[in-house]
Amino acid sequence: MTIRIRDAVEADVEGVAKAHVQGWRESYKDFLSPEALAGLSVEERVQLWRRALAEPEPRAMLLVAEADDGEIVGFIRGGPIRGKESELLGTEAEIYAIYLLDRVKRQGIGRRLMQGVFDHLAVHGFRSVGLWVLKDNLPARCFYETLGGRAGAEQSFDLRGQMVTEIAYRFELALQD
Repeated sequence: MTIRIRDAVEADVEGVAKAHVQGWRESYKDFLSPEALAGLSVEERVQLWRRALAEPEPRAMLLVAEADDGEIVGFIRGGPIRGKESELLGTEAEIYAIYLLDRVKRQGIGRRLMQGVFDHLAVHGFRSVGLWVLKDNLPARCFYETLGGRAGAEQSFDLRGQMVTEIAYRFELALQD
């Protein structure tokens, strides 16, 4: 199977929403209750992604990983820091979301998605980017560390009825000419 990485378009909204929900259920099955995961809604995510594409931030980027058959099997979105919680990252930009379906993990797709957003942000003058990951999600943390991310601040909060702790990862970007 060949996976193509490309900019998302409005027609991708439903595919991104499905990958978002399935990615959550697969990635967090060991960290969140079955009830919390069952409450996820593709329809809710369609609305979220429709808004994100309808009100584009020119310095933000949404990339999709598309399989040969056109299925969206992963995505990433990153851009300028949003809101007070994000300021704890201590970076100029952030990765808002990155999800891959389990069946396409460990094939270099996540690395390609991250690099695509890193390059986009560097072109727009950002020197650092951060993200939040569940502290207990050791496979994801290892992935970020392999890409050069440095662990930082922690925060705890209620996520769909469960208290969780996230840890920040920071990446330094090489400015592009």
